[in-house]
Amino acid sequence: MDFFITTDSWWETKIDKVADVIIDKGAKLFFYKKNYGGSVNKIAIILMCREPQLKFKQRIRFLKQEKILYMDIMLDYYKFMDVDQKTRERQVAEKLIAEVPAIIAKYKFPDFDLPKFEKDFKKIMGQLL
Repeated sequence: MDFFITTDSWWETKIDKVADVIIDKGAKLFFYKKNYGGSVNKIAIILMCREPQLKFKQRIRFLKQEKILYMDIMLDYYKFMDVDQKTRERQVAEKLIAEVPAIIAKYKFPDFDLPKFEKDFKKIMGQLL
């Protein structure tokens, strides 16, 4: 399965560095070697960390033809402005562990091994904790 993570954030929050750490710790390669069934070929995560006044809303979209699940993970702008990088990494990992499997579960994909994915996802994100 293909795994993609990127950011849409103010540079001051340094969320882009967290995404880099997730990739550097092997998440993309780890998931590339995995197969959770034919329902989903790719999971694309966008870490959103913008000023609340802009009123961005979470987007979640599944493209049936391509079997790609896109999701925004909304992060608190003010929370990430004044913390050190390790704290950012831990908080993002906790948020991902809490939200990504729950979003996938809502879709009830007929051929997707959610328990196996959730276990693997917690393992790889747990490396950031």
